[in-house]
Amino acid sequence: MQPEVEIIQREDGQFDAYVGIGNGTRRYAREGLASVADCLQDAAAALGAEFRFATVIVDRMRIGSYPVAVMEHRALEVADELLTKLSNRRQPA
Repeated sequence: MQPEVEIIQREDGQFDAYVGIGNGTRRYAREGLASVADCLQDAAAALGAEFRFATVIVDRMRIGSYPVAVMEHRALEVADELLTKLSNRRQPA
């Protein structure tokens, strides 16, 4: 089963990151991170080498599946891509 990384922006501008296994159960949580990139790096570190890919959910929108190593080592690029995709989905058609 592929893990899920859920990132939620809080009202105070910080972010929370959660890692689960697809059935809604959260196995790891880190709150108060400064950016989406920080969330990706933290979640990737929590996942370790055990998992190759993870589904990423941002503000309750399932964005896609990403390699865990890429989430960790290219977090800024992945964060930019995630936020662009999220923005595009929120715009009216």
